Amino acid sequence: MDSPFRIVRPPRPIEEPYPSRARINEQIATVWEWGMREDPATAIRLFHQLGGVAERVLGPADRDTLNVRRAYTHFVGLDGDPGRAVQVFAGLIPVATQTLGPGDWVTLDMRLCHARFTGEAGETQRAIALFMQIVPDMTRALGAEAQSTLTARSYLARFTGEAGDWGRAAAMYGALALDATRILGPDSLETLVARAGHAINRGLSGYRGEAIGLYDMLVADFARVLGTDHTETRQTQVWQRYFRTVSG
Repeated sequence: MDSPFRIVRPPRPIEEPYPSRARINEQIATVWEWGMREDPATAIRLFHQLGGVAERVLGPADRDTLNVRRAYTHFVGLDGDPGRAVQVFAGLIPVATQTLGPGDWVTLDMRLCHARFTGEAGETQRAIALFMQIVPDMTRALGAEAQSTLTARSYLARFTGEAGDWGRAAAMYGALALDATRILGPDSLETLVARAGHAINRGLSGYRGEAIGLYDMLVADFARVLGTDHTETRQTQVWQRYFRTVSG
């Protein structure tokens, strides 16, 4: 849900020549929020600049420097160039694995983003294979209830459905929705998205009447939690109308 405390101006680049680690991490959080809410292109520019600062101050293999590189590459993919993001992550992951270890969150999230953008670049089956490895690795390193683990499961279900295996995707989303409800609560965006994924794939599997019933509840819940004008609410209404139309 959108916070009422919106950032109204883009973050400024760090100007001090040797900022502290705390200052660099503060900038990471600020630029990330701006990029996710407002402008991915500006986030790319600022993370590129911040990466140079972090490398000079902290060193190229420092965890926080690698985290800046991770964030930069994430926004490259998010801003419409998933192929380039895949290439950059492919170079970063071995460095992070060797320096930070395979179980570090930065390493694991790089792998998650690499797999995600692999799928979004059109290599769906490759993305599925990558997520089949990532989910158990995240579960082992971070725990089954970690939000990153739930996110990886969501992407695995998404690309399984996009590959045409709707029944399996529906089962994955159904299990994820139950876990997300228990861990994050019924009104979390992750829970709502998992429920929507379950409904879509049940409908595409041929259970259109069931999908309509699920969407009748989903539209009301999305509108209550996110608002009637939110993009996710409108997308849910599109699928609701679709299944009503094809069901006659």
